[in-house]
Amino acid sequence: MDSGTKHKLRARSHLLHLLGEELIGDDRLAVFELVKNSYDADATFVDITVDLESSVPTIAVQDNGSGMTEDDITGKWLELATSSKRSADGHRSPIYSRRRLGEKGVGRIAALKLGSGLRLVTKAHGSDECEVKIDWDSLIDQDDYLEGLEVTVVRNSRAPRIFKDGTGTRIEIFDLRRKDWSRRDLRGLYRLVTSLSSPFEAPDAFQVSFDAPGRNSELKDLIAPNDFLETSVWKYRFTIDAGKFSWEYEFNPPTWKDVKAKKYGEKNDSLPLTAEDSGAKPKRKTKSGDDPIFVSKEDLEGIGPVSGVIFAYHRRSEVLNSTGSSSQLRAWLDDQTGVRVYRDGVRVFNYGEKGDDWLGLNARRINTPSGKLGASSVVAAIHLDRNASDSLKEKTNREGFDQSPTYFRLRRVVLSAFEHLERVHSDDRKLLDDVIRGGAAKNTLRFADAIKNIRSSAKRHKLGKELLDDIDVIEKEFGELRDVMTNAGMAGLNLAVIFHEVEREVEAIASALDRGANEIALRSQVENLHQLLQGFAPLLRKSTRKGTFASGIVRAALITRQPRFEHHKVVLSTPVTNKEGPDFKLKVVPNLVSGALANLLDNALYWARYRREKEARKEPAAVLVLTHWDESQSRGLIAVVDNGPGFSFDPAKAGEAFHTTRPGGMGLGLYFSRHVLEQCGGELTVERASDLRDEMDVPQAYDGAAVVMRFKGD
Repeated sequence: MDSGTKHKLRARSHLLHLLGEELIGDDRLAVFELVKNSYDADATFVDITVDLESSVPTIAVQDNGSGMTEDDITGKWLELATSSKRSADGHRSPIYSRRRLGEKGVGRIAALKLGSGLRLVTKAHGSDECEVKIDWDSLIDQDDYLEGLEVTVVRNSRAPRIFKDGTGTRIEIFDLRRKDWSRRDLRGLYRLVTSLSSPFEAPDAFQVSFDAPGRNSELKDLIAPNDFLETSVWKYRFTIDAGKFSWEYEFNPPTWKDVKAKKYGEKNDSLPLTAEDSGAKPKRKTKSGDDPIFVSKEDLEGIGPVSGVIFAYHRRSEVLNSTGSSSQLRAWLDDQTGVRVYRDGVRVFNYGEKGDDWLGLNARRINTPSGKLGASSVVAAIHLDRNASDSLKEKTNREGFDQSPTYFRLRRVVLSAFEHLERVHSDDRKLLDDVIRGGAAKNTLRFADAIKNIRSSAKRHKLGKELLDDIDVIEKEFGELRDVMTNAGMAGLNLAVIFHEVEREVEAIASALDRGANEIALRSQVENLHQLLQGFAPLLRKSTRKGTFASGIVRAALITRQPRFEHHKVVLSTPVTNKEGPDFKLKVVPNLVSGALANLLDNALYWARYRREKEARKEPAAVLVLTHWDESQSRGLIAVVDNGPGFSFDPAKAGEAFHTTRPGGMGLGLYFSRHVLEQCGGELTVERASDLRDEMDVPQAYDGAAVVMRFKGD
């Protein structure tokens, strides 16, 4: 038998592309990897500059760390997967004894994810400044295999380019792969890098700053990471160490009658252990063979001490409005909520990012919603010691820990602390809910019976003939709408829920009559119901799609709505009708879309007035109709923006039937508008004005809601 021959493994140059572009999840994580390198180099600050407006757009990361000598560059930085940080003397940094974050030795290649060009300038103590310039594409073309690639290292001994005094490293990335960075992209990157250090416990003098020359105006209204921590209703701090559990609870409610703040806690307590996660194997048993009841030393093996702080919020509008900055608080919560993880004060991604619910908090709320905290209601940080948590290994792509038994034990321990908070806060939460609710819902009657009750009550209370005539009109309009929509087979609208809501509103009018409500109040309720039916009236008129301009849609909606704005002294601005805003052609059903826009104007009118009167504002109530056209994607939008209080509930639910906080409102206006846009091949999005600024310029005076009708071009 032939003993065979030995052959060396060889790596193709294309491996660099795989490491840089595919190993790192996205551009933000690539920047994060570079900042990690600065942390490992004992930097006390990192400056990130995203210069997109210059003739040569660049992304630069500069620190004041220990820097590198020429030998460090050739023996470590240019050596992929080097073991220098994993060696015995590489576990801790020399100055601050920081546990090293970069362990895989490929973080520097993250720069390739961002651009094809890189310039490294670095200076170590007692050494010359050194510079390396790399064109990744040209480098890879030098040879088919990695061992054939060469990089030039230049000493700037006579004239240091960057580090004339002190030490540090600067990495500049140019020839960016992403040519166009939108407002949203830039703001997203800003939010990420400014949250790299824990807002609760900063590492030794480690700070991150962010600058975007020429575009900083797009960032100026963003909220600082921890401005609203103190507005939380519940604050909870805990430490679990060697099986001992210490905690502190604070309840800071709005200043409402009979609702009082409180603060208490315990030291050296025992923490009941939540049910075992199905993915955690092997399952831990006690000596008696039973499932454990409390967190023990064994649960913390390879994890070490766990401490945390949870800021929990009640997202009902009544509670948020009590802060005096409800719209800003909602925007901040949308950015910051989640449960983050930090090791030695530096963030482990992607825990706590949008869409990440590693503890399964939202799933628990679906199963048992009463008293549970969802991921969107907490700003929380879990702190680990880097050295003690050595059994928790980060994934190669830098997106969390490997899902090992140790990880599942960590998850179970942290979730146990959350469940303890939920038990402690349950009575206080119920107290708030009872104050907010105030009363119980009433059972509804069928439409025909309710109309009959209204007529008999109106006659008994000797109300005027005009009110009875209005009731006759409503009954007729409702019947026509029901017949036409049902016969037309309009399955896109949930007819059952719409008709049920109309019936409920009619029954409410009947109940008001029985209570002896005055005629003025009754007329208001009748008018609301009439407006609802009129909102759906365009569906009664047969129309086909045809080309029409956005300005025509706006003008048609203004015919019936503009007089109401003038009557209520609400400023209404429509630049597109004065040729001051972008105009574009759409292929839609004009009367349906203008009817939908009229609904949006009604809502904006009401909420702009609401805030003006509630806060006794000197600023006038105002509504702005903006248009925008994206030539590259052939898409346009018509946005209705106001200076009201903004949405007091999750905007994602605003297009669902019956979601409303408007007194007497039915929650069907947005539902109808969303349906119309979908029928026309478009989309209705509900946002805050601050969110829309990620996409286009919106004057700062308009800081309320933004409801956007989005269209594909003709």
